[in-house]
Amino acid sequence: MLRTTHYALLTSRVTDTALVTGGAGFLGSHVVDALVARGLDVVVLDDLSGGFPDNVNPSARLVRGSILDVELVDSLFNENRIRRVYHLAAYAAEGLSHFIRRFNYQNNLIGSVNLIDASVNHDVESFVFTSSIAVYGVNQLPMREELVPSPEDPYGIAKLAVEQDLRASRQLFGLNYVIFRPPGRLWRGIQCRGRHAL
Repeated sequence: MLRTTHYALLTSRVTDTALVTGGAGFLGSHVVDALVARGLDVVVLDDLSGGFPDNVNPSARLVRGSILDVELVDSLFNENRIRRVYHLAAYAAEGLSHFIRRFNYQNNLIGSVNLIDASVNHDVESFVFTSSIAVYGVNQLPMREELVPSPEDPYGIAKLAVEQDLRASRQLFGLNYVIFRPPGRLWRGIQCRGRHAL
C-alpha cells in the first residue's frame, strides 16, 4: 500500500503542467482549451473577479485564488511540475487606473512579479505574458510593434514594468518568455459565460 501511494505521488509530479492565470476569463479560457486539446495537464489560477468557473475546461483543474497570494503561488509550483506559465490574470483598468493606483500596481505588477519569481525558482521553460497596447500610450498611429513604448496611465506603466522585469529575468536567470499586446477592444464588452461563449 505504501509503495503504491508513494509511486502515485512521484508520478503525479512527473507530469508536465501548464499554469494559466486568469483562465476563467475570456482569453484565458480559450488558452486553456487549446492546451487541453494538445494533451497538457492544466492548472488554472483565477480569483473569479472577472471570470466564471463555467468557462474553465472540465479537464483543467481550477484553483480559486489570487496571484497576490505568494504562499498559494509557491504551493502550486511546489505541488506541480509547472513547465509553462500563461499569465493572463490582470485588472484591466486603462481609464480607471489613475484613481486606483495602489490596486492597479498590486494586481498588475506585484502579482506578476510573484509569478516571475516562482517561475525562475522552479526553472520554468517558458513564460507567456499578456501585456497591452496601453504600453504605447495614445496618438501613436498606426500602432506597430517597433514603436517605442510610452505609457500614459498606471495600467500601461504596470504592464511595461512587467515586460522589463521579464527581460531582466531572461538576462539574469535565463527565463524564456513571450509577450503579446492585444488591443483592449478585442474583448471589451464581451460577457464570457459557459463553454460556448464565442
